[in-house]
Amino acid sequence: MLRVTYRPSTSHWLFPPIIMGILGILIVIMLIQRAVRCAKEKKPFFNLKGYRFFIENWDKTRLFGTLVLMILYFPAMELIGFLPASIIFIFLFNVLFVGLHQFKSIPVAFKTKQFWSNPDFRSLIISLAIAVISSTLIWFLFGKVFKITLP
Repeated sequence: MLRVTYRPSTSHWLFPPIIMGILGILIVIMLIQRAVRCAKEKKPFFNLKGYRFFIENWDKTRLFGTLVLMILYFPAMELIGFLPASIIFIFLFNVLFVGLHQFKSIPVAFKTKQFWSNPDFRSLIISLAIAVISSTLIWFLFGKVFKITLP
């Protein structure tokens, strides 16, 4: 019988092995599907001739920005806590993927006093609201309702 020992101080370590196991199973399924498709089409499993990892004109800013933000997120959680770090980094991820040009709208919005009618400024406010609401809900649901410690 499967037994899970539960200690509240380490409860946040429960999910990573479960997620890694699910990802491992999905990788095996994808490899089997690829092998079957290659066998039907009589193509080699690995066909590296003419292969390109990135499409032409790929977005370097989003890729490297995502990697940098992800690397900085973990030490930030240790430094300032789960909730503030999550709010800051979810906001930064939103801005990164919508467009960094939005930051230019902040001085314009304050200068013209047209906050909501400025689409870039409105997008920043919506990104901030998403970051605050989603992070707070996750913190409340896992930390308070399910009593799972968060890093």
